[in-house]
Amino acid sequence: MEQQSEGMEKPKKRLGRIQRIAGAGLLILVVVLVYALVKNHSVYTSYEVVNTLSRGDNTSVYYQIINKGMLRYSKDGIAMTNKNGTVIWNQTYEMTSPVLASGSQYIAIGDRGGNSIYVFNEYGQIGRVTTDVPIQEIKIANQGVIAAILSDADCNYINLYDKQGKELGSIKVSLENTGYPLAIGLSPDATKLVASYLCIDSGIVQTRVIFYDFGDIEEEHVMETQILDGLYPRVTFLNDTKVALYGETGFSLFNVSSSVSEVRSMEFEDEIHSVFSGNQSMGFIFRNQDENGKYRMEVYDSAGKKNTAVYFDFDYDKVAADDDEIILYNDQEIRIYQYGGRLRFHSVLNTAVTGVMASWEEGMYWLIDDQTLREIRIE
Repeated sequence: MEQQSEGMEKPKKRLGRIQRIAGAGLLILVVVLVYALVKNHSVYTSYEVVNTLSRGDNTSVYYQIINKGMLRYSKDGIAMTNKNGTVIWNQTYEMTSPVLASGSQYIAIGDRGGNSIYVFNEYGQIGRVTTDVPIQEIKIANQGVIAAILSDADCNYINLYDKQGKELGSIKVSLENTGYPLAIGLSPDATKLVASYLCIDSGIVQTRVIFYDFGDIEEEHVMETQILDGLYPRVTFLNDTKVALYGETGFSLFNVSSSVSEVRSMEFEDEIHSVFSGNQSMGFIFRNQDENGKYRMEVYDSAGKKNTAVYFDFDYDKVAADDDEIILYNDQEIRIYQYGGRLRFHSVLNTAVTGVMASWEEGMYWLIDDQTLREIRIE
């Protein structure tokens, strides 16, 4: 009988050890979850400067972070540096008004009002386009296909080029029959193009929207034409099939696949002050009319449903949005919001800035002033 009792005690001891281990594991899990919850709801108010680069240029130079490094471009040329600040490549040119378009792997820079477009990847220049008609706007798809609006006094064109600069197609439109081209949107896979044109009917300003399909070169390119009341001077693809047109007081959202269908159209009571896109979302900032705050920010998903509304009194000058966050700033102050509406960072800056952009790592940002670029870590 005693031997049987000792044999029964061993499983009990093992069970006790398992329970203690499970209890300790549960406690660790609870601590981790509480820490993550507190961290995710904390508002950072200070930052540490972790890297400083001297500009050595003038304030007409612009910067943009891409996957492999940082772009620096101006009227005189463009260069790419790696994350350590080492120049990977540079290209000189002469442009009056450089305009940049970037995709996942390729970059295009064109001369608005001029006739040149340069195409680059992470290793340097891979192509160049020379146009006969002045450039108005450019877009680039993920695989390097470029769409450009070309405008002169008589006719307007929307041309497509491959990344080496070879013309793939051309759409000719007249001011009399189609209208004046305002903006284009090119799908990430380059199969769909949407253009908005200003037209006036009996003194009423309207926007003619034409949907083009370039998935099959043998088929008719025009899929559908729609007329929207008012002016819609901005077109953005939120993903491969959803395209948003932004107007002065509203938006229209369409699904463009094998056919065109309207997902949602909305007119706001307040005039739109700022627009941004990212993370398959649309964002709008209005001057608010009630006591909740001076401004109201609303974020909509790719189905046109409002996800959040945020009120604030911060007098921002610029908006810089990517797929993760919305950065609002003026020369002395910065606020960073997540798309869900949570304020993540708010701080007064110790140096007047001309630009703010997210860096490559989570919680890291670049502050640009007249003399330097400072990489900061929020804390």
